[in-house]
Order: sequence, then C-alpha cells, then structure tokens
Amino acid sequence: MSKKSIAIKLYIFLLSFGGIYHAGMAQNISVEGTLFGRPFQANVDHELAKSMLTNRADSSVIQLFSDYRTHELNTETLSEITQRYSMDVATLFFAKRVYEQEKNKQLIDFYLTAVDTLPLEDPLSAFSFLQDYFIAFVPGFRYQHMDNGGDFLPQRRLLDSAGIPFEIINIEDVGLPSVNAQIVASRLQELNNIHSNIIVISVSKGGLETAIALGKLAPPDNLSSVKAWINVGGILKGSPIADHWGKPFMRFIMSNGLFWKRFWTSSDLRADVGGLTREMSYVNGVKKYNEWSIPNQIKTISLIAAPLAREKVNRLFSAPNDGFSYLPDAMTENCAVVMEMGLNHFFNDVDLNVRMAVLLRYIVNLVTNHE
Repeated sequence: MSKKSIAIKLYIFLLSFGGIYHAGMAQNISVEGTLFGRPFQANVDHELAKSMLTNRADSSVIQLFSDYRTHELNTETLSEITQRYSMDVATLFFAKRVYEQEKNKQLIDFYLTAVDTLPLEDPLSAFSFLQDYFIAFVPGFRYQHMDNGGDFLPQRRLLDSAGIPFEIINIEDVGLPSVNAQIVASRLQELNNIHSNIIVISVSKGGLETAIALGKLAPPDNLSSVKAWINVGGILKGSPIADHWGKPFMRFIMSNGLFWKRFWTSSDLRADVGGLTREMSYVNGVKKYNEWSIPNQIKTISLIAAPLAREKVNRLFSAPNDGFSYLPDAMTENCAVVMEMGLNHFFNDVDLNVRMAVLLRYIVNLVTNHE
C-alpha cells in the first residue's frame, strides 16, 4: 500500500473515530449527460442532479435556477440547496453558476481541451513558455513526512527536467498558518528582488498561508515581480474538521498521538495543536477572510475538486466540499476558477503534471496579454 493510500485511509479513520461520518440515504444514479459543454459521465445522488446533466429544459431545473438566480454564490446558498435537494444538486448548481462567468468559461474551456491534448514527453519543449519565469511552490500540511502530493515532488522534477528555475518555500511542516505566512511573505519579498517574473503555486493549507502572505503581510510594492498565483485546493477559510479536532477531548487525542502513533512524528507531537486547530478553524476563518485582499496585479487561478455521489456523508459539512473545505471557500475575490468534477481534495487518479502545465500556460498567456 502506498504512503498516499495510507494517508487517505488515516484521514478517513480519524474522521470516523470522531463520529462524523455516517452512511447516507442518498440515491446512486448513473448518468451520461453534459457539463461545461462536454459529455460527462458520473453517478449522482438525486434525480434533479441527473436532470441538470441531461435536460436543462426540465421544469425542475429551470425552477431551481430561477429560485436561486439572485442568491450570492456562497456556502450559505449551497447549504440551503443541499438541505432542500441534495449535495450533488448543490455541487452542480455551483459548477454551472461558476461556468456562467466569462473568465471562468474561458479558463475551463481551455483547460478541458488542453489536458486531453498536451504532450509532456518533451518537457523542454512543453515548458518553453516558462523560460523567463521563476516558480515558487508553497507546500501543504506535513509535506515533509507524507506522500500526499503536498510537496509538489513530481511537478518539481518535471520543471527541473525542463530547466525551469523553481523553489519550494521551506515552511514549517506542521506550522501555524500565521507563522508559515510570515515565512512565505518574507521569502517572496526576497525572491522579488532577484527575479522579474514569479508565479506562486500553493496547495491545501498552503493556500491560506499564501493568501495571508500576498494579501496582508507583504506590501504590494514588494511583490511587483509576483505576476500570478495558482491556488490548488486552497483551504482559505479554514475547515470544520479543525473545529471538530479543536474540541478539548479530540485535541488531547491528537496531541498525544493516540491510535495512530505510527503516522505521527516527534516534531508533530511538539506542534501547537491547539493553535493549529484554532487558526484552521472554519468559525474563525470566516471572520478573518476579509482581513486580506490579493493585489490586483497578481492574476489568480483557483483549482477546485468537486466530489459527486459520496458513499458516506461527513456530518461536519452542510454544503458541497472537497473533504476538507467548502467549494466556494477555495475562491478569492477576483480569481478565475477551474473545476475537477468527481475528484476530492487529493486530486486522485489524474495527471497533475499535465494539469499544472496547462494552468501555467494559461496564466502566462493571461499575464502577457495584460502587460
């Protein structure tokens, strides 16, 4: 069993131990329809979700979009739709509303076409458009100890083979977002004095740390070389999971590494578990979200994973989520959004090398056209 599989099973075990997973009563309906203007196959949990993919003229579909046309596209709206219909209905509503925005439509159309056609057999040629750019990676939680993709290792190897300069910013493995954000802000300001064109790529918890660094800690004048930010599965408002594990008894279990010591390192045990769960708390994250704002000169893309037809339902989440974060909460104010439907936070079973190359190509084109 791979370390990544172990990490995922551990995550599910921790959630199950906390009593927050339960078997759902939802249907599991196989459907072949259309999404983002392309053929799409999936299993969904509600007949209305099926109609949303197969028959947009269905009266129930028209009624849904009419009822929520003027609602803000946020977690509260999706939670209401989930309660009224199902998680997949709300997920597809979110996806279709995202696609209605022209900047998202352009990105999604480009993305879906390119991931099917981009060859990476010759990285030097495939990444020639990046010759004038420097890539700064901001890794995810426990990136030094878990093979969960948080260290961008395959992507760094690919860039290395193509001769593209990059760096993985050395944040603390299980550090507080506030501490890691300071590290990211400091390092980006240093890189700003060395390189003329910088693209930042973050993942998961690193997304929150990057957002704070770019939008609060580093003065915009000190980020003039930072042209773009690709936010992969960013947990920008924290996670209800942190609120759950921040409860006194659950925090005691986590702090002592009980039940999963084989996965827990000595450095983890020295971590500020209380501070970590507090800073990653969804309740606190919603309040702090408006404390930072990404400078307009930094073009931003958010890559969001959107699972469908879950076998188990996480009681902590009242609206569509990737397993760690609500879908709308991965977006910044002026970002363009691209979605991977049917995937979870780990982006399993897809070639992330190809996807990274596509997003980099798109954002370089975007930056170049706006200069």
